[in-house]
Amino acid sequence: MLSGFVKKCWSLRRAVGFAALSCGLGLTAEQQVQAEPPKLIVVVSVDQLCEDYLIRFEDNFSNEGIFRRIDREGSHYTNCHHRHSLTVTAPGHAVQLTGAYPGSHGVIENNWYDRDLKKRKYCVSDPLTKVVGIESKNPMSPRVLRVDTVGDRMKLASRQAKGFGLAIKDRASILMSGHAADAAYWMEKNNWVTTEYYRPDLPSYLQALNAANFLDAYRGKQWKLLHPQAKYRNIGPDKNDWENPPKGFDTEFPHDIFKPGEGGPDDLDDQVLASPFGNEVTLSAAKELVKHEELGKDGITDLLCINLSSNDYVGHAFGPHSYEVEDITYRTDLDLGEFAKYLDKQVGQNQWTLFITADHGVAPVVQVAQQLKLPAVRNPLPIDVIKVELEAHLRTELGVAADVKPPLIEFVEDLALYLDQKHPALKGDRLPQARRIARDWIAKHRYVATAKTREDLLYGSGDEVHNAMRRMFHPQLSGDVQWCLTPYCVPGTSKKGTTHGSPWFYDTHVPLLALGHGIKNGRFDRLVSPACLASTVAKLAHVDAPGGNVETPLSEALGLNKAE
Repeated sequence: MLSGFVKKCWSLRRAVGFAALSCGLGLTAEQQVQAEPPKLIVVVSVDQLCEDYLIRFEDNFSNEGIFRRIDREGSHYTNCHHRHSLTVTAPGHAVQLTGAYPGSHGVIENNWYDRDLKKRKYCVSDPLTKVVGIESKNPMSPRVLRVDTVGDRMKLASRQAKGFGLAIKDRASILMSGHAADAAYWMEKNNWVTTEYYRPDLPSYLQALNAANFLDAYRGKQWKLLHPQAKYRNIGPDKNDWENPPKGFDTEFPHDIFKPGEGGPDDLDDQVLASPFGNEVTLSAAKELVKHEELGKDGITDLLCINLSSNDYVGHAFGPHSYEVEDITYRTDLDLGEFAKYLDKQVGQNQWTLFITADHGVAPVVQVAQQLKLPAVRNPLPIDVIKVELEAHLRTELGVAADVKPPLIEFVEDLALYLDQKHPALKGDRLPQARRIARDWIAKHRYVATAKTREDLLYGSGDEVHNAMRRMFHPQLSGDVQWCLTPYCVPGTSKKGTTHGSPWFYDTHVPLLALGHGIKNGRFDRLVSPACLASTVAKLAHVDAPGGNVETPLSEALGLNKAE
């Protein structure tokens, strides 16, 4: 009943707009576009795509690629930054279409310590459901998300609005799609799967891809440089001892995918997905979804969320100053340019709107930074050191004997400390005192930029890093003490490759691009966040923004006055 009423409202709105134009009331072409929502909105999050790449590699992008097309026709926000401190995949994807930050949306990491379970918990794991498409012991759902997405708002406005997510990574697809999506699809064991939370079966077009063993089609293929090596901005050396390629790959180009009979399914999966072929797999499935679900074919705006996960796998393995990262960026440009042409054909020119952003950036490989004499260090504050040395320091400062059980420190992560809040020695005011002692001990470390207690983040104020940490902090889920390492220092025990997760420029600065229906052409340097996508998509779709949204729309791209 509700959806029929909404559909009549859309029809009436169109009729009123046409009548106004016919009567000469002066609607401009831009106003006509704004009066009509697009048939389909597509949000593409390119995992670990840095704005730095659009700067350094700009001269080598193709006229057939998406970045040059956006320069010609779309909007480019050059000063887009994530505003939370722990810039990792799950929080970054949850931010984009909720318009909220981890302190309210509840996704504080990819994995975090659960005090009730007494162990780490994966962000989208959910024992109340089951995976559909294969036999799996890894059930997933969006129940962890404590706010709604713009896709959920579109469903509230009309049940006929279609919403889907698609990614290699489960957390990316699920957290972008939200609670009320028709489905979120991801890859497990070389198959496309979903969860009974959304639907009881896998659609026939994805079943067909799985039956065809689509990854086997890449056996024997070779990933080689797209351009002559002399054109690349990242100038090597290509052979080195600091990159961490998947099994069967060397650090040098070309990279050969296992031939038939070589490598097991998991090894093949690692090679294909940690190469540009993974994006081909993802966008091929996205095209099938657009076609078979008939997205953009009725009068209600649909939403498709896509994550290109392979850029992240390549970035972790080879680093931002590698030939591999530069090459996959050029190929992503072409792949998305071709996907936009597909939307032109399938949905119709100027009938769709595309947004492109990223969930985070990435730090330089430590060895590369050290070559340039930057103050880069791997794992400067190891978890085992904290457990032993800080535990002893806390007991000395609080007067707790060494033989009193259990430990005062319940759990330590790379950048967070959980005290045993039920410990007899930490009753009353001694718990916040223990937090302060731990904070001060951590903050004295040479490679710690800042450390904060629960009380600091709940009640205190400070600089931009403090504010980013406050946006990250969830009062029910986060640890007792949080900290950030100094720039170019990365946590973890890996001695090769690189990672992300800091509040520093290289991890926060990501593209924010828009193209298509309702989008003005221009480059804008206003400071914005990927969280602005939620209210922007809502504005385009003519629905209210999600409940937890705290960011305003991209007014320049939409041609709106700031007051709007």
